[in-house]
Amino acid sequence: MDKRKIIEWRPAFEASIQIEFENEIEKMTFEPEHLLSKQPMRIDELVIKIRGEEKIQKNIGRIFRKHNIIEYKSPDDYLTINDFYKVYGYCCFYQSDTEHVCEIKPEELTITFICNHYPVKILRHLQEFRKLEGDEGGKIEYV
Repeated sequence: MDKRKIIEWRPAFEASIQIEFENEIEKMTFEPEHLLSKQPMRIDELVIKIRGEEKIQKNIGRIFRKHNIIEYKSPDDYLTINDFYKVYGYCCFYQSDTEHVCEIKPEELTITFICNHYPVKILRHLQEFRKLEGDEGGKIEYV
């Protein structure tokens, strides 16, 4: 067993951040180790192609890459801008939660949203703020 003393760096970091902003501390709040979610993060559906380079001919599978994250909205639910960023975040966590750096290559990932209502606001947001363009069916491909 290693008998070296373990240094807890986080409390020192938290204190140093607050000291750095001490002259403006009333303008901010500090939340160390802020929880990102009240519930466990779950991807609605993850589809992994066994042979990533092999094309899928059936419907939406044609745009699939190796790792495909699908978010489903029920028929009476709407896809919101917050939904986009939540699932985009899930995609980033999924890519990074591996044993090796870039074990899952970002170019091997897709995100698919399935909803009954045409997502006008989110498409407008992605065009204006992310400079992404979609086709008539709402498909946006970020390469």
